[in-house]
Amino acid sequence: MITTQQKTELEEILDVLGENLSITEAQHDAAVRSYKAVGNWLTNQESELADYNPVVSPQGSFIIGTLIQTVDPDGDIDLDIVCELNGKKQSWTQKDVKELVGDQLRKHKKYDSILDDEGRRCWTLKYRENGNANERYHMDILPAVNTSGYSIIMERAYSNLSDQKIESLVLSITDKEKVPEYYTSTEPSNWYLSNPFGYAIWFMKSAEAVKGVKTKMFSLNESVKPTPKFQKQRLPLQRVVQLLKRHRDIMFKDYTDEDKKEKPISCIITTLATHAYNGEDNIMEALINVINNMEEFIEVRLDEKNGKYVKWISNPVKTSENFADRWALPNSKRERFFKDWIEKLKLDFGIFNSPFNRINLSDSLKKSFGDAPVTKTFSAIGNKMRILTENGNNNVDRNLGLVGTAVTGLNEVSKVHPHKFFGNE
Repeated sequence: MITTQQKTELEEILDVLGENLSITEAQHDAAVRSYKAVGNWLTNQESELADYNPVVSPQGSFIIGTLIQTVDPDGDIDLDIVCELNGKKQSWTQKDVKELVGDQLRKHKKYDSILDDEGRRCWTLKYRENGNANERYHMDILPAVNTSGYSIIMERAYSNLSDQKIESLVLSITDKEKVPEYYTSTEPSNWYLSNPFGYAIWFMKSAEAVKGVKTKMFSLNESVKPTPKFQKQRLPLQRVVQLLKRHRDIMFKDYTDEDKKEKPISCIITTLATHAYNGEDNIMEALINVINNMEEFIEVRLDEKNGKYVKWISNPVKTSENFADRWALPNSKRERFFKDWIEKLKLDFGIFNSPFNRINLSDSLKKSFGDAPVTKTFSAIGNKMRILTENGNNNVDRNLGLVGTAVTGLNEVSKVHPHKFFGNE
């Protein structure tokens, strides 16, 4: 078992590491500027969409605080956006709605130049602003129709999202793989239904259920505002999801491009982690608990479409949707890759179960999360320790080589004396 001192230090290391894996304030602000500009263009008075008051807002990991940097320093961050219409023309099919959004994007010189090929459900803008590292991201724009009314959209944007009824936030989205409905259906209630904002409420209610803690470190209501402020702090569950996603990205970084497409997807990781989370107020304990228990929330159900029993990971706000539906596809490696990843997690984080020192901890974390963020993390904590030492507020465990302010339960503790270096004196 690790000591109280080690647990305290490890908590700080994992929190700072999670902070270093998060997008920066500059990246956040650049993303907000970009999606606001897209929203302004889609509501242009000359657009056929204008009469339906398009609202462009972020969804997914951006609003629940689990977005992370890419493993490749030159890689692109994925930013998920909803283009939400308040109704539509009666004759419009899914195809019409999607193409109208695409056509409006093409009318803008810049957007036309960075618009990728049409995706299954989204249009993607590939931002690369003059080599600016803060503006490298894919903006996936999901066309959707809200039949609950424009007032619901505005109420969600400007009031308390967590007070909204989840069922009132359902969106009808376009999906070109759903044929022939994609080309023929004009009734949004018969389209593919999605509820990204309901999912965000579900996730944050679990994230905020920290035992013994009555504080809000991250505001969902702030993150869905038209111009959300950057939020630096995270709750334990948010950090756990960030760490899990980064570990996955490191594990699969050297796989072929085709195999990378079959690595565990973020919505599965986030959903299983949320189910397994038990309100721990400590990131390390939450992480270990999630790793050990997340598989228990994978069900086996009868798929009514093909009459076969399949692995099932329910969308918590739409239980008829199986996030693991592609595991059952012919020649799919997704289930095997998921199991391989779980085993790697258990192996890599076994170090938390026994005493460690800074050197072997740093080496282990670098293998799991990459050299750069771990080095940056230990450097930041080292600088903090130096300042504490200079102020006479630091201690060292002589047996473990750990430095910090917490000394509870330790017998072999010495004060770290301030030191100053003056050239060759």
